[in-house]
Amino acid sequence: MIRTLPTLRPPLTRLFSGIAPSRWGQDAMPEHHSPDTLRPKAKAALTPPPPAFSRAELNAIRSRLDDAPTMPLDEMPPHTCKFDKRPPRDSGVLIPLANIGGVAHIIVELRAAALRVHASEASFPGGKVEEGDANVVQTALRETEEELSLPMANIEVLGALTPEYSLGNKARVWPIIGFVHPSDAIDAATESAISGDATARNPLPSINLSTLHPDPGEVSGLIPLPLSAVADPSRQAAHYFRLDGRRPYWKIRCGDLIHPPPEEDMSLEVWGLTGWFLTRFAEQMGWSDRPPVSLPPTDD
Repeated sequence: MIRTLPTLRPPLTRLFSGIAPSRWGQDAMPEHHSPDTLRPKAKAALTPPPPAFSRAELNAIRSRLDDAPTMPLDEMPPHTCKFDKRPPRDSGVLIPLANIGGVAHIIVELRAAALRVHASEASFPGGKVEEGDANVVQTALRETEEELSLPMANIEVLGALTPEYSLGNKARVWPIIGFVHPSDAIDAATESAISGDATARNPLPSINLSTLHPDPGEVSGLIPLPLSAVADPSRQAAHYFRLDGRRPYWKIRCGDLIHPPPEEDMSLEVWGLTGWFLTRFAEQMGWSDRPPVSLPPTDD
């Protein structure tokens, strides 16, 4: 079983040893069926994204997220969407947060050009539940390890967003939020988590992109997206999720951030389900609002 770190902050090595209570019950609903989608909300004052992730920032992020869906797969909430005679499968994706060069980032993948679905698009690592997965959190972590050679033990699970259905994969997708620690910094991060001293506001150790080894069959490049980009008007373009005028979100321009740089410039955006999740995450953290519903989409 998989455990998220509670406020008491146990050692990171205990991350997978237990389970925290989850709010996901039988009445859990995907975003597009949630009344919250249509009900106006009071707008809180926005705060800039943090320049770097610290222990204090991770605790703040955790407090704003839903519990990670750690229920067994046979206890998942019922589906509210059908694509054909078979019920949709469940999938897990990881929204990986990391410090890179002392700066807060979200790691996005550039999918391989030969893939059958969503080829050459920006996406988060993840995939469908497979036999042997205890829950969708483990699915997200396993897929991330397979796609990026990023050990599951290096990922501190912080929580989750409400799931949404993927039309291309005919699956319910559960977005899991996690922070990526460099392997040689796990012990130090554990001590910081336990002590709760002044170091809690110091930036956590950075990862080196060279330690990630994307599977070329699935990933053709990495997109280290600075956290500041999610609220940068020069990178944002308004769009409607599945052309639903009630669900605006921001596409984020990211073609100039691909690592390693492609031979030719790419006009690439984080959009679709990945962009929808990214906008919702930034909104839930209080870093950015969704575009106004009345704002026309800026598609080319």
